[in-house]
Amino acid sequence: MNFWDSIDYKNARKVLVIPNITNSSNIEKDSFIDVIHNHIKALDKYGEYFWNVLVPKGNVTKKLNLPNVKQVEIHIPGDMMNQRAFPSVDLIKILRDVEYDVIYSHLPDWPQVGRYAKFGTKIIGYSHWFEGSKYLPCNGIDRREGKAKWLWLPVELLGISQMETCYLNTQDQKNRVLAEAKEVFKDEFVEKLDKILTVWNLGVEKSKIVENPSNDKRKIIVFNHRPAAYKGYPKFIQLMEEYREQRQDFVVWIPQLSGRVPHSWIDNSKSPKHEYYDRLKDCMVGIQMRQTNYGWSVSGTDCMMNGTPMVWQDSDCYREIDPNGVFWSKKSEFFDILDKILDDDTHRTQMELNAINRANELSENENKMIGELHRKLNS
Repeated sequence: MNFWDSIDYKNARKVLVIPNITNSSNIEKDSFIDVIHNHIKALDKYGEYFWNVLVPKGNVTKKLNLPNVKQVEIHIPGDMMNQRAFPSVDLIKILRDVEYDVIYSHLPDWPQVGRYAKFGTKIIGYSHWFEGSKYLPCNGIDRREGKAKWLWLPVELLGISQMETCYLNTQDQKNRVLAEAKEVFKDEFVEKLDKILTVWNLGVEKSKIVENPSNDKRKIIVFNHRPAAYKGYPKFIQLMEEYREQRQDFVVWIPQLSGRVPHSWIDNSKSPKHEYYDRLKDCMVGIQMRQTNYGWSVSGTDCMMNGTPMVWQDSDCYREIDPNGVFWSKKSEFFDILDKILDDDTHRTQMELNAINRANELSENENKMIGELHRKLNS
């Protein structure tokens, strides 16, 4: 399967990308597609690359309609859990027939990548999710028929062990992965993982960061994350219901919430990406609840780069995102923080400027990590 018909890319570094699709029903909004698009565009300035990106059959995405990208359609289960546990039947054929110099795998859950890759091929990895239990309680045992009764972390770690480097988002997450690994594997294997796992604190594109916060804010509290238990959504709704008993002059925007809203003061209207960013600029504050995967929060940095301050439920991983941010542990403390943001324009404006400044710092870190990825893909 030779995709190098264009002479422009005959000498390019050829990368085979293994995807981690979590939103197969709307691939244009899938977070992996955003990440790989940003990496491909950022690496353009470092050298010549040609990318074979595996995508689910029938789900070619406009975001990867780039001159140096070939989208290779294969069968990938739409269910996130099944995707991890059942590698595509097309995978071995792809690994055998497609031309590539290096593999960039965002799904260490498929150890078959290392098993069937061409001899001597290096694998650079990126893990967005770990199915732990004790230290990373992202998933629980699901008693329903046809659902997971056993978690996938040991297989994920076997996949990582075949890689030269595997990036993950926070030091907190790495510490927890290694703690989970000690429950299953020998010390020598855990030490090997420690050397492979590399923290990549995600950044933001410099061009997308606003220079100054909006002067036309409305009393909107935004929860721009998935309305899921591992994102702390049920607790967030409970807190907002209680806060509503104290004051009624605010609206809660939950753009990823589908279906009927539970209260009239909740807005779940959807917007295209550019309008979503514009709407974030109008919000007074974003809320980030503690999440059980202890990873990065792209939705959090979305707020920050648009001049909307985040209020974080205290967690070590969030202090990596915003070391000087506003954190809370107790409900009363949380409500006091919200009151001051909603009522004190001077205080809120300073928080908005702090958020923009931190977004700029993160953009510099992203450039550094893209340079490291370039070196890894070419070593």
